[in-house]
Amino acid sequence: MKINKKILALLGTGHGVTDLNQGVLPMMLAYLQPVLAMSQFQVGFAMLIFSVSSSVIQPAFGIFSDRIRLPWLIPLGCFLAGLGISLTGVIPNYPLLLAVVLISGFGIAAYHPEGSKYARYSSGGNKATGMAVFSIGGNIGFAAGPVLASILIAIGGLKGSLGLLVFNGTMALLLWISLPAIAGTEKVFNTHNDPIHIAELKKTFQIKSKKVLVPFALLTAIVILRSWVHFGMVTFLPQYYVNYLGKSEGYAATLTTVFLLAGAGGTLVAGPVADRIGLRNVILISMGLMTPLMYWFTVAGGYWVIIQVAMLGFAVVSTFAITVVFGHELLPYNVGLASGITMGFGIGMGGVGTAALGWVADVWGLPMVFHVMIFLPLLALFLALFLPRR
Repeated sequence: MKINKKILALLGTGHGVTDLNQGVLPMMLAYLQPVLAMSQFQVGFAMLIFSVSSSVIQPAFGIFSDRIRLPWLIPLGCFLAGLGISLTGVIPNYPLLLAVVLISGFGIAAYHPEGSKYARYSSGGNKATGMAVFSIGGNIGFAAGPVLASILIAIGGLKGSLGLLVFNGTMALLLWISLPAIAGTEKVFNTHNDPIHIAELKKTFQIKSKKVLVPFALLTAIVILRSWVHFGMVTFLPQYYVNYLGKSEGYAATLTTVFLLAGAGGTLVAGPVADRIGLRNVILISMGLMTPLMYWFTVAGGYWVIIQVAMLGFAVVSTFAITVVFGHELLPYNVGLASGITMGFGIGMGGVGTAALGWVADVWGLPMVFHVMIFLPLLALFLALFLPRR
């Protein structure tokens, strides 16, 4: 079965437009804080609501996706993700802010399990490559969010957030029009990959299902540890350079963007490599590189910082699609649930790690955060050694 490039490109673009809102929200909260007289706790609580509704509950959507065919969640999720964030610039009070953030989070949570499932169906025999195409859209969208938010606000003030409806509304319409073609990939996938009667395959898998629980738990733990490093860098890198080293906000924003865009490049490269040398091997290489690169970050200076941050972003984010495909391979008849955990719950738990790293920063200072993150990939590397080779 050949890879369906058209459907993959469509789903990847939809992923990018959906995740655009994840990058927009922190900027919107920065602008809204004085307008709505929010405390730092209220800002953090809004982000917590968004994280729980967009990431942590994704396994629930994944379970529904496995039991019922819900391809219409793809355009609906894309639309709701943009609708909620677009309204943040016009709401008059904090309770309504939480409500629209919740709407956006539900949209993001709805899109990912269903979108990744059909991305798998469209990938043919190159599942890691296909998932990399799907994932890179989300990476680029997340990275572009802060820039787009600044442009929209510069053009129309806070009400400029309504411009997001143009992006998400148009994308949702394209996805809706293409829904028959997207849904049709499932039939093609089953025809080529499931030549035996489907009920017999499920019966066989259920006998072996208990054996994959431990590997899947290990994989989830690896995703969580990687997310702690990912979110830790995105959250504390700007603060470290602005508040500790006294650099400009523009310099810190540039480094953050370099980190995220290099990660998108890593995702695109790692997918085809994993199809050639194996998913587990790419995870081992990535985790093995992260520790020395994190150490280099703590001692790098001058122009080397930009090169080092790019290399670190490449290594950290490169396994994003790989872990999703690994989850699909472990739970082939529960790909929605596997997607919800590896793309949603596992990554959403990065927020918990960020809170813990924030406590470290409060007690021992910002530099200690990055020293702690040196050891997280080592633990992930140790766990990856116990993942099955096939």
